[in-house]
Amino acid sequence: MKVQITNSHFIQHVWTALTVLASVFCAVYAAQAQQPSIVPAPMSAVTTPGTIQVKNGAVVSYPEGDAQASFAAQHLVELVQRTSALHLVARAVRTGAHTDALIAITRTVPIADSEQIEAYDLNILPTQITISAANDAGIYYGTVTLWQLLTAQDSFHDLVELHCMHIHDQPQLRWRGIMLDSARHMQPIEFIQQLIDWMSLEKLNTLHWHLTDDQGWRLEIKQYPKLTQIGSQRELKAITAIMDRTTLESHQYGGYYSQEEVRKLVAYAALRNVMIVPEIEMPGHASAALAAYPEFGMADTHLTAPPDEYGIFPNLYNVNDASFTFIENVLTEVMQLFPSPYIHVGGDEAIKNQWKSSPTIQDEMKQLGITTEDQLQSYFIKRIDTFLTEHHRRTLGWDEILQGGLAKNAAVMSWHGVQGGIDAAKLGHDAVLTPVRPLYFNYRQSDAADEAPGRSALNTLSDVYTFNPTPDVLTSEERTHILGVQGNLWSEYVISPDRVEWMLFPRAAALAEIGWTPPDRRNWNDFLQRMTVEARRYRKLGINFDPAVFRVRSTETLQPDHVHVTVQLSNQTGFGIVHYTTDGSTVTASSAKYESPFNLTLPSPLRAATFAPAAGAEAVVIPGSELDRKLDALSERKRYSQELKLCANDPAIAMEQDPVQPGRPVILANYQRPCWIYKAADLTGVDGISVGMVALPWVFHGTNNATPPLGESHTVTGEVEMHLDTCTGKLLATIPLEPAVGHVGVTPLHASLHDLSGIHDLCLNVIRPKTNPLWVIDWVQLYPSTHN
Repeated sequence: MKVQITNSHFIQHVWTALTVLASVFCAVYAAQAQQPSIVPAPMSAVTTPGTIQVKNGAVVSYPEGDAQASFAAQHLVELVQRTSALHLVARAVRTGAHTDALIAITRTVPIADSEQIEAYDLNILPTQITISAANDAGIYYGTVTLWQLLTAQDSFHDLVELHCMHIHDQPQLRWRGIMLDSARHMQPIEFIQQLIDWMSLEKLNTLHWHLTDDQGWRLEIKQYPKLTQIGSQRELKAITAIMDRTTLESHQYGGYYSQEEVRKLVAYAALRNVMIVPEIEMPGHASAALAAYPEFGMADTHLTAPPDEYGIFPNLYNVNDASFTFIENVLTEVMQLFPSPYIHVGGDEAIKNQWKSSPTIQDEMKQLGITTEDQLQSYFIKRIDTFLTEHHRRTLGWDEILQGGLAKNAAVMSWHGVQGGIDAAKLGHDAVLTPVRPLYFNYRQSDAADEAPGRSALNTLSDVYTFNPTPDVLTSEERTHILGVQGNLWSEYVISPDRVEWMLFPRAAALAEIGWTPPDRRNWNDFLQRMTVEARRYRKLGINFDPAVFRVRSTETLQPDHVHVTVQLSNQTGFGIVHYTTDGSTVTASSAKYESPFNLTLPSPLRAATFAPAAGAEAVVIPGSELDRKLDALSERKRYSQELKLCANDPAIAMEQDPVQPGRPVILANYQRPCWIYKAADLTGVDGISVGMVALPWVFHGTNNATPPLGESHTVTGEVEMHLDTCTGKLLATIPLEPAVGHVGVTPLHASLHDLSGIHDLCLNVIRPKTNPLWVIDWVQLYPSTHN
């Protein structure tokens, strides 16, 4: 009997043999070899005997005529050159002629199985490194993994030695995404290209692009030019104009992406295995579209421009044939630009008051046999789903599309927790899990004073990493409908690209690992160790990441003599070793190791950093972990807004001025009640107080646009009232806001204090005659009487 072995069978036999061989030597060599610093962790990485040296001029070969392999090889060369001192050379070779190359990229037999399309094998032998995969995605990801291995050491030598190993890798989930909101604040197309690059290096494969909302329409639609002529522009009044009604200064904020820009971006992303899924919101979040084409809406009073506030607006599309024709024409152009099998149609937060109050709509509902407005929304989405299905696309919507009945071919993006995804899966529909907690990346990563703007609640790196993307309540069959996970970045308060980077990274890495790596291969402490290396790569790539997970924070307790402080050092995770100095010198691994609180005499410099032990080498500092402070009598009595306690937590947001102002102060405030508490203030010897006041534009559209309580202001511009112990306690000072009117940025306002002593809470409450501007406190400074 003759046995025929196909290429795929042969590769499987080789892989099995390698695994058996590796298991024999694994125990001996594992102690000698450092675990690979790869993010996300691969499915399988087995260390084998030996090492290989990669030197300058090493050749990366790829099959001649293989466009994707050519791109992956060139991309590897460029990545290594950008992030190390090593220079590789990419070279095309004929099939089977890889023997002279140190690094060989090869193709295996194409795999039709959708579960295998991102799989690859990376084999490091003493004589050659091979990357083999059947599909383009696997080829690309194999080179990304090799790049990570080549840049795992913090050195700038033109030679890298790698331990031999075999990596067999593929993701556990198909959808590993980031949602970028370009409707509220628009990012340059060049930045989005860069973001796609960075996403792909974490093996994230989907960019959900939020292109339309109440505040802006960002996509060129040639059949309806007013969508961008009118719908892409909103007015931002200068803060000086808000403070002084005689000042009329303002500017238009906005812009849009041309169809040519989009086509190039889609092609750019495809080379990096990133699918771009467009979102066109309906039936709600439609104010920008209806400002451009009010005839397709419901309101009696037509909008003339997109609103300049954030919230949930009642403006909905009509459900007549003309409106559906408009939407279908728009979607036709969208489908011509985006080859994604999914088109996201929104479907969230549709306030249905306009439908309820319309006799025409109510008559239409009767004719359709519909009794509720939720059912009418279901009818709306189902009609769009039919249209998309006819064009061989799938509808994707937020979990509100479950209400009233789910469209036949729709998939659900579950943001109200995971229940929407569970419900969809049990109905036999696909779902992507993207719950607010912990996968909304516009929430802050820490409560530190220097944290970036965002929602007040924390979604830490640990919160993201410990999220379970495959709910236990689902059967194995139902779990196949969970496509994957996604982190969402809404941009109301994330107003510039550098802030986008800060909010996404390093949480994007944690998201990537829970989407890629099997649960039994995930380990939080191991992840943190690998992230110390990833942080160095971020620095070399120029990513403005948030180092909150490693950054050293100091907490000082002022002693009764007011000359000494007790210092406690920590970081968010307790990972690593903290070293510090108190003489102004640079912190090294030889500096004092922090083990317990210590005392300092004021004034004194304080420097610290977190160090990660490296196997067989001296501990190295983790980028971004450094602390550098000058402690003195004033710094110990100063608190920034993010260090103060809010009088009421909900709703609370860390905000900055828009447009961006020099210095970019970030203020944590409850915008409904701007009131803060300075906890446990030592008032002995204090005879003065200053508050740093900032005027922010009122950008909050509440339910029915209700006005929040303002208090009883005794001046035209308002004032800050300071009370002892509680917000109804003894009034210590009233600080008028008048001197800050007309100033941009932070304005210090001062008041005297008398006959105070002991430890007390101080309540600082802003009283204002109107909502706009929103006056907020950036910092509070107490002054000792000895201060000059």
